[in-house]
Amino acid sequence: MTAQSPDADRALTFAQDELADVFGNIAAFWGFTKTQGRIYGLLFLCEEPMSHGDIQRRLGISAGSTSMTLSSLVQWGVLRRQGRLYVAETDMWKVITGVFRRRERDQVDNAIERVGRIVSALSEVEQPSAASSFALLRVRQLSEFFVLGRRFIDAFVDRGPVRDLLTNIATRAARFGASTPREPHENDAPIGN
Repeated sequence: MTAQSPDADRALTFAQDELADVFGNIAAFWGFTKTQGRIYGLLFLCEEPMSHGDIQRRLGISAGSTSMTLSSLVQWGVLRRQGRLYVAETDMWKVITGVFRRRERDQVDNAIERVGRIVSALSEVEQPSAASSFALLRVRQLSEFFVLGRRFIDAFVDRGPVRDLLTNIATRAARFGASTPREPHENDAPIGN
C-alpha cells in the first residue's frame, strides 16, 4: 500500500464522514437506524475491512451499539464478516433486494396470512349482514392486492429481467425529466374547465 499525502487523508476522511451521514439519513428515512446507515457508509468507502473497535472509535458510538448494529447489518446482508473484520456489500442491487427479501416480503407475507384469516372468518358467517358482505368483498380485493405485491417483490428480488427493466425505466425517466418540455399537442386535454 502506498503512503497517502495529508491532503488525500483529509479528503478521504471527509468523504467517509459525508457518505456515512448520507447513508445515515437514508437509513433513518426508510425506518432503519441512523447508526446502521453510518456504519454502512463508512465501510462502503473503506478499502480494507474494519474491526468492531475501529468502527466504534471512528464513528464515536458505544461498543454495545456497534455490536448490535454490526450484527443486524450482517443479518440483512449489507455487511459481510471476514473473520473479526467487516466489509460492506457494494452491489447496491444486492443490498436493496436483500432488504426487500428480509423485511418487506416478511411484512407482505404476514399481511397475506392475516387477511386470509379475516376472509375465512367473514366467509364462515351463516347469515351475513350487508356490512359483513361488504367487508368480505373489500378484504378479498385487499388480499388480491397483497398477493400481487408479493409477486412483484419476488420478481424484484430474483434480480432477473425485472432488474434490467427497472434500470431501463429509471434511465429513460431520468432522460425524459432532463429533456426540454414538449410542445402541446392538439389531442391534449384542455387545462381548466
